Amino acid sequence: MAIQIPVDVVGRTVSWIPSKSSARLEGEVVRVGFQWPYPRDKRGLPTLKKQITVLLPDERVLNINCEQEDISRLGMRAEDQGEIAW
Repeated sequence: MAIQIPVDVVGRTVSWIPSKSSARLEGEVVRVGFQWPYPRDKRGLPTLKKQITVLLPDERVLNINCEQEDISRLGMRAEDQGEIAW
């Protein structure tokens, strides 16, 4: 089993399939941050939700939730699988 390369790094190229009937999209991560205003949980407390901003080749900008379950659902993965210094 290989270790997944993180997608929440600025400058990294990522790809994903938004829905079953669409083609694979590819873009570059230009910003990593938290969703604002903070969403509330069931008890009314603010929760931090990670969000990435991706620039597509056709100049569209997408804000995508970057929690682990969101990445798994979209099938998002890092395209540049180069050397990682641990």
